[in-house]
Amino acid sequence: MKRIIEDLIEKRKKKQEKLKKTLNELGELIESKTLFNKKKGKIKKNLTYLYVDLNELITIQDKEWDAYSNNHSTSVFRSLQWKIEKLEAEYSNVKTILMNFISLERSLQKLINSIDKKTDKKYLDQLKGIKGELSVYQYSDFEKRFRGEENQVKKKLKRYLSIFSKSDNILDIGCGRGEFVELLTNEGKTAKGIDISESMLNIAKSKGIECSKIEALQFLRENKDNSIGGIFSSQVIEHFKPEYLKEVVIESFRVLKRNSPVVFETINPLSIFALSNIYFLDVTHQKPLHPEYMRYLFESSGFSDVKIIYSDDLKDEKLEEICPENQIAKEFNTNIDKLNKILFASPMYAVKGIKA
Repeated sequence: MKRIIEDLIEKRKKKQEKLKKTLNELGELIESKTLFNKKKGKIKKNLTYLYVDLNELITIQDKEWDAYSNNHSTSVFRSLQWKIEKLEAEYSNVKTILMNFISLERSLQKLINSIDKKTDKKYLDQLKGIKGELSVYQYSDFEKRFRGEENQVKKKLKRYLSIFSKSDNILDIGCGRGEFVELLTNEGKTAKGIDISESMLNIAKSKGIECSKIEALQFLRENKDNSIGGIFSSQVIEHFKPEYLKEVVIESFRVLKRNSPVVFETINPLSIFALSNIYFLDVTHQKPLHPEYMRYLFESSGFSDVKIIYSDDLKDEKLEEICPENQIAKEFNTNIDKLNKILFASPMYAVKGIKA
């Protein structure tokens, strides 16, 4: 296909040169005032050539554009088909695992219900604890495992370290395995994390990270005004109901010291790929959060210098442009660029604010 397109480009260039030559000759004949009658026949002949050349050029350009379109459309549809098949496979796997969790949870509940009330309370509490860990509502643990290995997560989170360069006594809401707390402590900062997942906290504690099991709003309400030097949260706020999130932002402003930052990272709903491949993969997500809504929420809660920080675009997934040899190709590429911005924009964004 590439060779065919190159041949068509060469033919089109030759036709353009021929047309240019015919136009020049015709122009010279028309501009010449002498012997006009004698040149009428030649002018008529050149006009015929001009008509033929124009039609041939249009035909060649149409063939070239058809080759571009067929070649690129095929690759685009193949790319999209591969992504759809990959997404369907991932969804099928997740659904199977999720159904197994639900089945196991129900079995455990039946076992708990069948146990005699006189049975050792400690044993009964252990069973209830296991059930809680396997519950579908603890599925956020499973989602966090989709984020990748710890080193990969740390690499992505390093972009936020500079925001906390002048801060200390930093809180990580939904710390999970403790990647960001670990990054902060390596920078000589005092930091701690909170989470509601026992399994994630066990991983964090095994690394010596200071963390505790408590809900975000409860922890914030138990702290005094101007007592925390910075607040961070990554891929947690999409699990909060709207009213709960609003209270978390308000309480965050209250407990932060002056000139201290807050950073909340979440999935970018403006990226169709992120919305379908990340957001809807987790059944515990409450509502996609538009960047401009989060900006408004921060500003209306008292934060200043509010900014939206986007992660890198999905370069590998983007649709490819074609060689811009003509105006039609440029227009096609412009539309491909617009499509890429909708489909494969930054999968994550963070909203940052300062308590001035």
